[in-house]
Amino acid sequence: MNPALPPVPHVAGPLAIKVVYPPANQLITSRDSNFVFGSVGNGDAGLTINGVLTPVWPNGSFMAWLANPPIDNPVYNIVAIAGADTARLAHPIKRAPPPSGVPAPPDTITPMSPARYAALIGPAAYPSDTDRVITGYALTGGIKRWFLIPNTVVKVTGTKGSDAYVSLDSTQTIRIAMSDLKIDSAATAPKQTVASAFKVEQGNGYTDIVIPINARPAYLVDEGPESMTLTLYGTKGPEGQLSVKAPDGSYLTSISSYGNGQQMEYIFTTPGPVYGYQPLWEEGKFTFRVRNPPAIDPTQPLKGLTIAIDPGHPPIGATGPTGLWEPEATLPVGLKAKELLEAKGAIVLMTRTTPAPVDLNLRPAMARRANANAFVSIHLNAVPDGTNPFRAQGTATYHFYPHSGPLAEAVEKAAVPLLGLPDHGVKRENFAVIRGTWMPSVLIEGAFIIMPDQEAALRTPEYQERYAQGIVDGLEAYFRSLASQQK
Repeated sequence: MNPALPPVPHVAGPLAIKVVYPPANQLITSRDSNFVFGSVGNGDAGLTINGVLTPVWPNGSFMAWLANPPIDNPVYNIVAIAGADTARLAHPIKRAPPPSGVPAPPDTITPMSPARYAALIGPAAYPSDTDRVITGYALTGGIKRWFLIPNTVVKVTGTKGSDAYVSLDSTQTIRIAMSDLKIDSAATAPKQTVASAFKVEQGNGYTDIVIPINARPAYLVDEGPESMTLTLYGTKGPEGQLSVKAPDGSYLTSISSYGNGQQMEYIFTTPGPVYGYQPLWEEGKFTFRVRNPPAIDPTQPLKGLTIAIDPGHPPIGATGPTGLWEPEATLPVGLKAKELLEAKGAIVLMTRTTPAPVDLNLRPAMARRANANAFVSIHLNAVPDGTNPFRAQGTATYHFYPHSGPLAEAVEKAAVPLLGLPDHGVKRENFAVIRGTWMPSVLIEGAFIIMPDQEAALRTPEYQERYAQGIVDGLEAYFRSLASQQK
């Protein structure tokens, strides 16, 4: 047991074997080994699963890592003994048959000739195009993503499985799920997308680069340490380079565009780290809004800031050995973080304060509408079939956009010593809740809810507060560092 965690309480109840994972008749996808966890109701019990001695924690929960049962008898035979009391359970699962040895047919691209045109559909339940996007993927590997505006018209050149191959122009082809497209077999090529010279408008805490344009463009934003490059694909505009001076009060040092007849590229440099931005579409104009960092008092770096706290899930979520459900555990952590943040002078937006489910994509949209200065999504981890849970332990913090990386680093550094688990590091992942660009956004997986000692710890107010304190300390460190970089 981990001495850094609160002690697991002792339970001496009657034997009652309950398997949380895998559920009865679940198809197990691992090749040879897997985990089984649940509870037996008594922390003094001895436990075997298919004859393998399995550890039981003081509260009666258990976690086993053992060989899969044979395909011709896929059953976990579980026996728990406590004194003169014995409980038995035959727990059936399903196993996939071994590969036949016949190679699968090649997964090839089926060309679409002639190419057809499709409008991107996108989710329907959002009030504006700004709050909904369609994801496009690189053809091979990598985490590069295109987040495109619904109703953008794209050229489909082929299909592969459930994906369409979409040509944005002669330089770039990406994958988009067929379910996100409405292909019109009778459609002809749309008119050339044409952009006029951009204008710069100063707002309250942001700068707008307004590009008059006759259609929704497919676009990509690339970030540098102190710059952003916006590419509009298949777009004709003023050729050559055009540069303008950034207006006073802007978080920009220079603004320039370059057209080559096929693409328009816009480069924005900043006097410090990129803080936030938002592509916006209104009929007839594409606006790229660059956000100023907030004014920060280094002695009270959270005072006056708006922080969005997102207790992860529901719907879905992982479940621990004694039945603690992830959204039940993340909510008290989020509410404690709110209390700690408000004590430091912050304004807190909670994406949820009740057990009711909140749509995944709505959570970052709520934060943007509240003009939040940072977004933190609180989660608890699990492992997939075939992964040894005893080895996959630790705290990890995720971000997607480079400008969110420093916040992820700060939160991870602050949370690890408080949670008392190994440092699994800062990672970049394509999670929907952290794809908002208007503010630094991170997702933290503080502990593994499927591990008995960590699930027990997460039930305690002490550990919930430690988790919340790590988040708040990380936010404070990030904004204090941001204040030191302001020029």
